[in-house]
Amino acid sequence: MSNKILLVSERPLTLHSDWLRDIINQYITVELYELGKTYNKTSTIFYAPYYNNVNSELISTQQHFIDNGYKIVYDNLWECPVIDNKKYIIQQLEFFRYYESLWYKHLEYDAYQPNRSYKHLALMPMRLKKPHRELAEIKLQPWLDDFIWSYVDKGRQLPNDGDMNDWKTQRYFNPEWYNDTCFSFVSETLVINNNNNIVWITEKTAKPIAFRHPFVILGQMGILQTVKNMGFETFENLFDESYDTDPSWTNRLDILTNNVKQFQKHPYNSITEQKIKHNHELFFDKQLVTKWIVEEIIYPILEYAES
Repeated sequence: MSNKILLVSERPLTLHSDWLRDIINQYITVELYELGKTYNKTSTIFYAPYYNNVNSELISTQQHFIDNGYKIVYDNLWECPVIDNKKYIIQQLEFFRYYESLWYKHLEYDAYQPNRSYKHLALMPMRLKKPHRELAEIKLQPWLDDFIWSYVDKGRQLPNDGDMNDWKTQRYFNPEWYNDTCFSFVSETLVINNNNNIVWITEKTAKPIAFRHPFVILGQMGILQTVKNMGFETFENLFDESYDTDPSWTNRLDILTNNVKQFQKHPYNSITEQKIKHNHELFFDKQLVTKWIVEEIIYPILEYAES
């Protein structure tokens, strides 16, 4: 595409990612700011991280572009969508689904073929300390010896994990975690529904979908329905999924705890295998993911550039 618009940023942001480059570059040029370079105001947009704190200090380069009348695109793809009518913000509820799919494929994780032992009950990765995770650790205590689990903020990592301080290992994948457990107990970032009733799904839910694992989710009310609305299967054949409609997150945790208590370790039946296969294939459908990124992220940026 000729006469592409240019997104200029002070530092690498989401759209600089290697696994997005072949999609983005067909429509938009993304590059880092060069001191002394002249930028055409009609075809250049400054690309900046979004901060909803009005007192956040702007970097001098960003302020320069604002003062000189350039359009600004703000990246909020890594956080829960917000309402801010004063800025043009790139944000997408299903962003993690798209991004993780391309990232894992880039890392060749889509080639994973399970060699299941059903040795342990569940996989439960947790990183940041949060009240719902604190209570989950207490409620699940009777079964944690049969979990493969982490709580990084409290000094516990998954066995044979990558370096948690190295961004390059942020999506480190060890097949043994999934081979040796029967299901994932997902502890999502949010458990309380906000006033906009936005149900936000992160990489925590994407992982079992990608890595051929059944799952339950300690998250916001309606998160299972949101996963289904994306086209994925959930596992009502294995678990009591009534927790998804309970307004109280502590009640949801109680139902989830009972699911853990009642679960019997055994090889998956044909229904579970079909659901796992469907989820994996849909998650890694690059043609569909590319279509959604173009339609839901790239085209709106182009429209904003022409406005």
